[in-house]
Amino acid sequence: MATNDTKDWSELFDVALFEANRTNLPQRMERATNAIHRRMNELLEDENAGSISERIALRNALTTLGDLQKIASVRKPTSVRKPNGTVNRGSGQAVSG
Repeated sequence: MATNDTKDWSELFDVALFEANRTNLPQRMERATNAIHRRMNELLEDENAGSISERIALRNALTTLGDLQKIASVRKPTSVRKPNGTVNRGSGQAVSG
């Protein structure tokens, strides 16, 4: 798995990052995180493998997935009942901080 590792983890990261379906997001994030950790372990075992830029990208990807997890866990869908009795489902409130 040497040549495709960068492509594998980065593709899974991209899929998680751009997942629009909240139901699928946790699974996508878990797969990406696991692939990133696998690649990091491979790089630890062979310090000549990979590049500095890949190592930085791996660290940044984990940070981004952590931030995405925080945002996804805070932004819960909301339901608003309109005066006519219908329910409007919103995307939640934006959070700052």
